[in-house]
Amino acid sequence: MECAPTSPTRAWLIAAANLLCLATLLAWQGWLTLGLFGVAPWTDLANQEPITSGTHPRQLYLGYRGAYALARTGTNCVYDWTQAAGYPKTPIFDGSRGAEVVLFLNGGDYDPRAYKFGIVAACMLAPLLIWTAAWGFGLCLSGRTVAVALSTLIWWGPQGRMALESGELELWMASLAVIAHMGLLIRYDRHPGMISWMGLLASGALGWFCQPLLFPIALPLLLLYYLSAGVRHGSVTWHVMLLVVEVAAFAVNLFWLTDWVSFWWLRSPLPGASDMLAHRTFRTLWEAPLWGGCSQRWFALVLLALASLGIVLMNRTRQRPAARLLLMGAGGMTVLAFLGISWEPLGQMGTSALLGPALCFACPAAGYGLVRTVGCLVSSKTGRILLASACATGSIAAYLGWGELASIMQRSIRTEPLKIGLSPEQKQIVDTLVLETSSDHRILWEDRPIPRTSSHWAALLPLLTERPMLGGLDPHGSIEHSSIGFLDEMLQGRHISTWSDRSLDEYVRRYNVGWVAAWTPATIKRFADWSGVERAIPIQDGAKGFLYVLKKPEQGFVLRGQATIVHADGQRLTLADLAPENGVVVLSYHWQAGLAASPDRVQPEREPSGHDPIGFLRLRTAGPVARVTLTWEPQR
Repeated sequence: MECAPTSPTRAWLIAAANLLCLATLLAWQGWLTLGLFGVAPWTDLANQEPITSGTHPRQLYLGYRGAYALARTGTNCVYDWTQAAGYPKTPIFDGSRGAEVVLFLNGGDYDPRAYKFGIVAACMLAPLLIWTAAWGFGLCLSGRTVAVALSTLIWWGPQGRMALESGELELWMASLAVIAHMGLLIRYDRHPGMISWMGLLASGALGWFCQPLLFPIALPLLLLYYLSAGVRHGSVTWHVMLLVVEVAAFAVNLFWLTDWVSFWWLRSPLPGASDMLAHRTFRTLWEAPLWGGCSQRWFALVLLALASLGIVLMNRTRQRPAARLLLMGAGGMTVLAFLGISWEPLGQMGTSALLGPALCFACPAAGYGLVRTVGCLVSSKTGRILLASACATGSIAAYLGWGELASIMQRSIRTEPLKIGLSPEQKQIVDTLVLETSSDHRILWEDRPIPRTSSHWAALLPLLTERPMLGGLDPHGSIEHSSIGFLDEMLQGRHISTWSDRSLDEYVRRYNVGWVAAWTPATIKRFADWSGVERAIPIQDGAKGFLYVLKKPEQGFVLRGQATIVHADGQRLTLADLAPENGVVVLSYHWQAGLAASPDRVQPEREPSGHDPIGFLRLRTAGPVARVTLTWEPQR
């Protein structure tokens, strides 16, 4: 269906039309993207107020830590001494790699403005990837325009909006990269050359970078393509170059994929799927929240019907590899999405989030089917009558279902802004923490079980207050180091009501806790009854809570021996006046393999602890040391 120019004038007109349509679609996407930043988008984009919707604060925090380390040490793995009593920040925290890139390009400094422009760049890249996929699959200008327009409606639909709100765009970007990659594979089959080869490299590298688990899922598509198209190419160069580009797309990501594999053990066991259906019947599947509402359900069904038509037409016009890739891509992702709400193992892996990407995968096929069908109908008088009848029927259906259609139209012209900056309550909490606390002890923050679309702003507290924290960064317990934290009345895995005064005293001593931010009723009651509290300061963050000022542990961060903490951040820990007790100094920080001390006569070791699965940091030295600096080198 590729438009073939017959003259230079026609070629120029087609190129101009392509640019005009693409510019129009990008302007539409840009308008909706700016809507994410309120009524004064340029002001909100240019200021240093962070996005506080969903997990954006956590990604900004982790992205800053990784970018800072990458700019100064050449690796995005760093040991963060300011959170969770010390933990290794590694690529196992999905979602922060994009933030690392934009902040690294900005010099590696903490810059919410750069992060926001990174979100804009991701939004603007989405239609370009769909356009590239449609071009690769051989769609003409009209087909490409329809495909991108449909994908834009999906991007700003309920599934896409949830990803934007929660800050979890990596799966979407990886899916769009896979779609573009598959389209470029078809282009490479039909027109081998440097343009399609470089496009394959760029899209493959982007897909691996955004979500490394998605490309292995897409491996059957690659094998299907090779079995369908490879047999037609007798040139060894074609096969070698295809192998080289697929290996190269993987290889350019090895610098962080090795760390991603090496630190996989940090992940806690996968939690139970929260969106599983109680009963698996046709009705529950039909009414599942996965669709995103009644209007989105009918839109998805029409889109999938058009995609099915397009796949059939492609198959009949000898475009079988493209038809098979689109069928397996859209169909496979759709099946995985519904299995994600029906089967616990896949639900734990979050495959229910694949419905939106599956619909995007269907867009090129739907664009082909719609344009090809309309083109055939307008070529005959009978066809024009049928087309007019279909338009009339569609108009009546739109009138009868105007309420549902209006919601889709509203999303296509205006977007709900993200939360930019801290609320007055949150600013008051920051001011209270700065005024009432110090960096000599940790603040224990009680996390609450909130949806991923709710604000995880507490992740920024170590940067906003310059105080060491226990909690706020990982309320879902993604890594093992978070097991010592405080989540919804559960302190270190035990309900707060079961903790005796002696146990609380020991916990506070071990982790050098000087203040506790409590939110839940049981927690507030327990600390109000504890003799270890000096006073309570009311605070508010959507609910009433208290900042409990505790009787401070005398030993501070040094559990055995003597030392003074000079500096602790996301890069290094500096100690002064080290005086060992029986040859060791034990610190209230987690031990981690790869920790190194300067001078090297001080040897970091693991201090076992029955209460902490990680263990504390023990420094062995024969005598006093005036100054010691601890850094971390990942062991690959």
